[in-house]
Amino acid sequence: KESGIISFQVVARIWKIFNIKNVGNPGTLDTMAAGVLPICVGQATRFAYILTAGNKQYIANFRMGKSYDSFDTTGTVKKESPLKPSRGEIDAALQSMVGETELIVPAFSAKKIDGKRAYDLARKGELEDAGTALMHIKLIELVSYDYPDGVFVVDCGKGTYVRSIINKLGEETAACAAMSGLIRSQNGPFHMSAARKLDDIAEAVNNGENLLIPVQNVLDLPKFAINNKAAERILNGIAPKYNDYLQEPSAHADALCLIMDTSGKLLALGEFKGGTSPIRLSTVLHSYSHGLPSRQTLPGRC
Repeated sequence: KESGIISFQVVARIWKIFNIKNVGNPGTLDTMAAGVLPICVGQATRFAYILTAGNKQYIANFRMGKSYDSFDTTGTVKKESPLKPSRGEIDAALQSMVGETELIVPAFSAKKIDGKRAYDLARKGELEDAGTALMHIKLIELVSYDYPDGVFVVDCGKGTYVRSIINKLGEETAACAAMSGLIRSQNGPFHMSAARKLDDIAEAVNNGENLLIPVQNVLDLPKFAINNKAAERILNGIAPKYNDYLQEPSAHADALCLIMDTSGKLLALGEFKGGTSPIRLSTVLHSYSHGLPSRQTLPGRC
């Protein structure tokens, strides 16, 4: 995703490129932000919630001296400060947030409040406080700092707002701070080094290049193959029996897993329960054909 467009615009463009409307993205990016935006097409959209749960990495630009209602420099200035914290003070404030940290959720965010998006309420002047949330921050590295601007890299979990980290930085140093730029360099198994811009995707597809990745190739889940008869039954929602599996279907209780046929085609998402039918079916995929996507049938791919 390039800066200046919303994530839905990316989805809409993919609709046109692949000529299909069964498209979704696991985890949106702010309009200002650029970087990795995974796109699921076809039945892969049914696995988007799993991909959303993966860890993420961001390269964040921040600017000291002013705070904004949106927590980034596109909003309205709320407060100013003449203080000029040192690099050591900036780094100490950032490191204090590593771990499970409760931070303020930006009012201009996609959080739902009484069934409505917070940013819709904030734009109408009906919301100033979107509450707080526990955010998991694995690592923060201050890359550069020359007042008023700085850059850091953060590894974090689902539901972490980088703008909230920067807002907290401003509070901790009493110097005010706002996000001035953001790049998502990694989203779960997807890295920026392998990402392509929309125009590049359109050109590649027009040239007959298949850019789609089978969803089972990016889901880090145990895989269990079943025999052909069980594969036919599974499309009717009948869970395979213990003897239908080609290898012992063992996993941790409640662990998610993938059920495959003998050719390696993904048939279903399951949850390990044990017993005579050891894996309970969570999501069953319909049969599909190989090749490029069409409106009628499309492999579950990203």
